[in-house]
Amino acid sequence: MSALKFAAGAVVLTLGFMFWKKHQHDAETAALTKITDEYGFVALAQPAGADPKKVWIIAAPNCPKEGARRAEEMARQLSERDIDSDLRSGVSFEMTEENPVLFSRIEAVMNGETPIVFVNGRMKANPELDDVVAEYEAAQL
Repeated sequence: MSALKFAAGAVVLTLGFMFWKKHQHDAETAALTKITDEYGFVALAQPAGADPKKVWIIAAPNCPKEGARRAEEMARQLSERDIDSDLRSGVSFEMTEENPVLFSRIEAVMNGETPIVFVNGRMKANPELDDVVAEYEAAQL
């Protein structure tokens, strides 16, 4: 009987934990949606040393994977449109205070599909070229 109570308790705890994690994920998704603009970019933090007049594209250099090829193609197409871009392999942030919520949101975008694109302090994982161009043009106004 004791083993049965233990098993039932373990099931209840596991289900409770799963419910809590799902709720936490849904709440974070809702919070990100509130700070996402019409092009899907999120205003979180400007990378250290970022030039607001340039589009920063983050992906592994010379990588045969699809995300890296998309990044290189995006940089080429932006150049054709006379939009200054910088293809980089990494990025860092200067954060003056420890803010776990901000950090987790940045991490959520940075862990998305590559390329990760920054336009004037806004970021998005794997955006379409049209969204990058629209975001860039909106930032120039």
